[in-house]
Amino acid sequence: MGTLRAVIPLVDLAALLYEEIPIYAGPSFPERENDSPSCTVIEIMPREEEGNWRAGFYLIEKGPLDFEDSLRTFRKAASGSI
Repeated sequence: MGTLRAVIPLVDLAALLYEEIPIYAGPSFPERENDSPSCTVIEIMPREEEGNWRAGFYLIEKGPLDFEDSLRTFRKAASGSI
């Protein structure tokens, strides 16, 4: 299991996930089976709630390494260094 911790503003997270379908997993960290496919868990804190984003945990099908690649690409595009 890989771990990636990133703090990103919600507006940037929404732009980063434009091709993903985040699934709300609830207010507690989701339990996963060892044989579950790789995924990324995203936490939205209560003070960060906005629009359709509510506090709790979301799952996206992209694994941590793929999500990290997307995050790097997004940061480069946002900073204009691509």
